Amino acid sequence: MRLALFLLFSGVVHADFPKVYNSEPGEPRPTTPEQALAALHLPEGFKATLFAYEPDVQNPIALSWDKQGRMWVAENYTYAERQKRFDLSLRDRVIILEDKDWDGKAESRKVFTEDVQMLTSIEVTDAGVWLMCPPQALFIPDANHDDEPDGPPQVILDGFTVAKDNYHNFANGLRFGPDGWLYGRCGHSCPANIGVPGTPDDKRVPMKGGIWRYHPEKKIVEVLTHGTTNPWGHDWDENGEMFFINTVTGHLWHLIHGAHLVDSNTPNPLIYEKLDTIADHYHYDRSGSWSESRDGKANSLGGGHAHIGMMIYKADQWPEQYRNKLFTLNMHGRRANVERLERNGSGYVGKHEPDVFLSDDPWFRGIEISTGPDGSGFILDWSDTGECHESTGVHRTSGRIFRISYGDPKKPEKPFAWRMPWPKADLNGDEHQRALAIREMVQFWPLDLITGAQHPLADPNLEPIDVAMFKQLVSLAKSDKSSLVRLQLASVLQRLPLLHRAELAIALLSRTEDAEDPFLPNMIWFGISPLPADALLEVAKNCTWPKVNRWIARKLATDPQALNQLLNINSSDAVIEGVSEAFKGIRKAPKPSNWDNVARMSRSPLVRDLSILFGDGRALNDVKKTALDAETDAASRQAALRTLIDARPADLREFCESLLDDRAVNGVAVKGLALFGDPEIGVKLAKQYRKFSQTDRTAVLDVLVSRPAFVHALLDQVGDKKAVPRAELTAFHARQIRGFKDEALTKKLIEVWGELRDSSADKHELMKKLKTQLSAAELAKANLGNGRLMFTALCGSCHVMYGEGGKVGPDLTGSGRANLDYLLENIVDPSAVVSADYRMQMITLKDGRVVSGMIKEQTDRTLTVRQLTEELTVEKSEIAKQESPPVSMMPEGLLIALPDEARRDLIAYLMYPTQVPLNK
Repeated sequence: MRLALFLLFSGVVHADFPKVYNSEPGEPRPTTPEQALAALHLPEGFKATLFAYEPDVQNPIALSWDKQGRMWVAENYTYAERQKRFDLSLRDRVIILEDKDWDGKAESRKVFTEDVQMLTSIEVTDAGVWLMCPPQALFIPDANHDDEPDGPPQVILDGFTVAKDNYHNFANGLRFGPDGWLYGRCGHSCPANIGVPGTPDDKRVPMKGGIWRYHPEKKIVEVLTHGTTNPWGHDWDENGEMFFINTVTGHLWHLIHGAHLVDSNTPNPLIYEKLDTIADHYHYDRSGSWSESRDGKANSLGGGHAHIGMMIYKADQWPEQYRNKLFTLNMHGRRANVERLERNGSGYVGKHEPDVFLSDDPWFRGIEISTGPDGSGFILDWSDTGECHESTGVHRTSGRIFRISYGDPKKPEKPFAWRMPWPKADLNGDEHQRALAIREMVQFWPLDLITGAQHPLADPNLEPIDVAMFKQLVSLAKSDKSSLVRLQLASVLQRLPLLHRAELAIALLSRTEDAEDPFLPNMIWFGISPLPADALLEVAKNCTWPKVNRWIARKLATDPQALNQLLNINSSDAVIEGVSEAFKGIRKAPKPSNWDNVARMSRSPLVRDLSILFGDGRALNDVKKTALDAETDAASRQAALRTLIDARPADLREFCESLLDDRAVNGVAVKGLALFGDPEIGVKLAKQYRKFSQTDRTAVLDVLVSRPAFVHALLDQVGDKKAVPRAELTAFHARQIRGFKDEALTKKLIEVWGELRDSSADKHELMKKLKTQLSAAELAKANLGNGRLMFTALCGSCHVMYGEGGKVGPDLTGSGRANLDYLLENIVDPSAVVSADYRMQMITLKDGRVVSGMIKEQTDRTLTVRQLTEELTVEKSEIAKQESPPVSMMPEGLLIALPDEARRDLIAYLMYPTQVPLNK
């Protein structure tokens, strides 16, 4: 890929643009441009025109405007279907469209460049054209404004990874902000490691989703937020506040410098809770799956989970009711969602306004919305029937641009005459001006979201922190009446040297009215989390905010001296909760010297378990009584037994064995017995397998495959007329058995269960065989209700379907499963393409157990593994070996053990477009 990019950027001019082709099967034809125009439903008084359409514009992916009022459009042809990801035999193009008579139809078209690839974004300035072509951000100079490049593209930034195992979430969204920085976006499935060309790895800025910015004069880049899934649109309001849109998870976010946002997997272990969407609603039913919102099923809520493109309308061509509203295109709803931005505490909330610009065109794929030079709105239409995953192929020869106006738009005396100057930064102005002034004061103070300490790209020539300026910020924190200003000050914390952070934090925390603010507690913690114990204890002396106290306690709890000091300062329920969170997965800890007094005075329900952790035998006896009490509710008994297992008393084995006949708690008791390596335990569990409820049986199997000694006993009992039905032993369990590399066990597994195929040729032959067996006629005979039952048993512990199931693997509700080839490829050979998010870990513990799953989180002392039925937290000191084979969490051989009819029913159910009822 880098070779291809090098050849393109070497200055060679290509004489012929490669022939563009469509890759969808069956050669479908899109609606005509005129039909697409007629399919738009507009509010009363609005009208739309076809500004441009194929062949003048094709696959438009982004746009920008120059000062003359001309539209610059990025056309992307290289993006391909899932199997290819990119077709680098093609190239992408930048065109210039101009409407000279302002009638809503472009009469002029120029090609600026057609020598780039993987083009996702464009921005135009007086100096030239800025392009995002992952893994690089480029600048093409055009200083003489002749609409021709002055030279080859210059790489301004690189490190925007195009993940080997993914095909969307690419870096995108170049746009200069009112502060003179170039802003951009990055999705979480293509994590970046950004720097100017030649920056060594240890000096680059990592990010996994979020917003970044680059200063073209100082040549520095910084990541402003970490998180979200796939941001693909942003804009600034009239006050200079930036908002951005996102897909899948919450759709609307306010840019707060230094924020960690939901759906980020930050390597910073001190980020305990992330900020969520600012919208008070979703555009799909959250009780089900986000992917269930396709095909119009969520139209009553706004259209679905996928949002692309965004503008905040600041012009005056449309009626006043639309001014300062936020518009974003909803892919599956084929419409524009409208958000009303209101203040909420120190930040904002987005309220759902009525949707507009609905399209009946099944080919409509709105991908950008922008305010034009006359105040009209413009919508780019990618024009295809697929979506960003493009599992159905790409239709490259279509594309439309609509202009949407109110009444009869007039030719502006000057393009963009409606644009008002941005607010002037002023510490004596209104709250927005004061917030902008603070942002401007500290804009070159380094920001690092990963370690929270020192920005790796900080300019060594920058002056140190101005002490007088810092004191001014502390004074503002104590006295300013605006929580928006205080939010900006909280953002400053991460730009300060550690030495100065506690003073500003204490000033902010003195504002008790902000204790329950939706943003400030998180932002303050993000800033103070890397402070040493003495500084955090000083903060704790001056803090009454519950969340911040909880997080301080969570960090300091594993330092015995610091914990003693903290409990002397504050032993509130929030502090106790933080201590409990810190010791998750840890069995024993030194007892704080003042713990007995804290336990006696506290009403927190967490005190009992912490007392056991600290070695209190009386609390342990109370837990045993609860676990044994048949009159107590099952949930409380199970919780008590889990506490006992974590404590590991000397009589744990006998205690758990005594509960194996008690269905209320035997599923938990098995996990206690897993800690002991006696083969007789495996024999007992295997023989008594049918005594366990259906919901507990997977957990029993997890235990039986955790030790070779147990596996022998398990395989002795596998069979349709034995204790363990063959179909209940999954391919996941079979793979773990093979992982022991014990020839006798593998041979026995093949005899009683079946054989996993290793080679690509074997898998290819199996796929051919299954495709022949699963003909359309055969699938038509399927019992779909039974297929749903098979899905629940085999797949439901890991995958969500129609809102039900586990969240270990991807949601399958709308994953291209109607295509049999796609389905078989992913089931028979799930490791062909493995996203890092779903790569399996094999962990061998010192007590002989082997557990497999995905790493959910880890601290300096513990590791949490997400397994099929539960999450297991272990101390790192208990781990003997950790391996990460390049295989998917999903096992191969899933279909091998199934009878033909069961296999047919499962596949038919997976391919069926809607949910089906269970068999009675």
